[in-house]
Amino acid sequence: MAEKSETDKPQLETPSLFGSCRLTITLMCTVASFNSLLMTINLGMVIVCMNKGHGDSNNTETEVSNCTANPEFQIQSACGVNTTEDQDVRWDKTAQGMLLSATFYGVVSMQLLTGWLCDKFGKTKLIMICGSTILCVTSVLSPLIIEYAGVPFFFAARVVKGACMCCMVSPVLPLLRRWTTSKEQGLLVGLAFAGAGLANAATYPMAGLMCNYSGWRSIFYYTGGCGILWSVAAFFLIYDKPGQHPRVSVKEKQYLLSTQEQDSSKRTKKVIPWSKILLSIPVWSVVTTNFFFFAATKGTVINLPLFIRDVLDFSVTENGIFSAMPSMVALIIHFIIGPLFDCVRAKQIFSVTVVRKIFHVIGTLFPAILMFTVSQLSPDQKYIIIGLITIGYALCEVTWMGGFSFAFMDMAPDYVGIIQGINNTIGLMPGFIVPVVISNLTPGGTSQEWSYVFLMFGGLYSVACLIFLLTGSSELQSWGKAKDATKEGEIDKSLEKMIA
Repeated sequence: MAEKSETDKPQLETPSLFGSCRLTITLMCTVASFNSLLMTINLGMVIVCMNKGHGDSNNTETEVSNCTANPEFQIQSACGVNTTEDQDVRWDKTAQGMLLSATFYGVVSMQLLTGWLCDKFGKTKLIMICGSTILCVTSVLSPLIIEYAGVPFFFAARVVKGACMCCMVSPVLPLLRRWTTSKEQGLLVGLAFAGAGLANAATYPMAGLMCNYSGWRSIFYYTGGCGILWSVAAFFLIYDKPGQHPRVSVKEKQYLLSTQEQDSSKRTKKVIPWSKILLSIPVWSVVTTNFFFFAATKGTVINLPLFIRDVLDFSVTENGIFSAMPSMVALIIHFIIGPLFDCVRAKQIFSVTVVRKIFHVIGTLFPAILMFTVSQLSPDQKYIIIGLITIGYALCEVTWMGGFSFAFMDMAPDYVGIIQGINNTIGLMPGFIVPVVISNLTPGGTSQEWSYVFLMFGGLYSVACLIFLLTGSSELQSWGKAKDATKEGEIDKSLEKMIA
């Protein structure tokens, strides 16, 4: 493969990974991805916790400004939201959908800007710490905002949290690019982003326990507090470059710096083929596939606690456990599929494109079938429903780790960052569309209404399956290497000047 050409020159002996600064920084990135997701996806369980012990909307309650509360022991807050002494705030379905989607406005809006700041100034540590600090403060203040400022201000706070989440996660790859070599990149990058999968698996059980023993406010306090500890630790443990780290060993520093010198010499004269990227069918195949795939997977994760509350009638603690089951199983599959894909690819029985399409079909077609099946089951079959949702979501890791998502690395290895930025900006948009759509589909939270949601999920998986199957490719594109882009036309040059 062309990617191996970077290591043609003799290299220094690889220092031990254990106890190294590059492993420490990778683990800090793991915790960063864990904390950022923990503080943004916990709202689903907060909503369940706020409403525990109450029906949906038919009780004798007072509803003001998209919130309701039992009339017993009512206290009138500054925002006009009626609450009990236990501050049992209740939002209607429209408000819930808006608030669940709010973080993605922030994530999408900051995606390209954060990447540009990291590439332009290289201050990944500063960006991550600032993002973490603001995210934590916003999380800790969330109960006050909810109780005294109302839905519009909490929506704004959620948008800020999404932007800060982007500031914590987007710098990870630019940071690790300076702290890893091609030999260890797959392992360390995979470890860094494993925190997101762990957060998906841990958030709901943790939030469920906090809800039962400490109330819904504690969910914001505990998660925000953990993030503050990370910000303090990052100040002492993360450094932008090996040459800036006061505790890195001479051997490790020389090893990393020698690799960077080889890489940087190749990047200085790179001309980005903007027109070819933007007109490439394989690129747009991945981008559009990601749009529909992300809509289905993220829609499932975000709304599962609400579905369990509305239809399956589990306790708050059980809700937390069952909401986490799909992510727990998916995390296990995550670490199995990567090596399995590498093994199948190494045998060279099929082309890389065919292998990716096989993995992709398994990871999208079967979840589609399972979602269609769930839509036809009754609430009495709740354990079967949980099992099918868990299997379907876990199978998504097959396409995530072996299907369309890493095709960029094959088709255009020198422009992965740029294409991934385009992919994330467009692909994350369902994050603020799907929750609103689901809230409109389920105004009463009935089983019939939720069946339409799972039919929608099945349709989204089916579309994602067909797009990459029919138009996707992992073949190296003619423009995919920098050496092929040295004589780009005027359109590419003018585009690059505009973006620079």
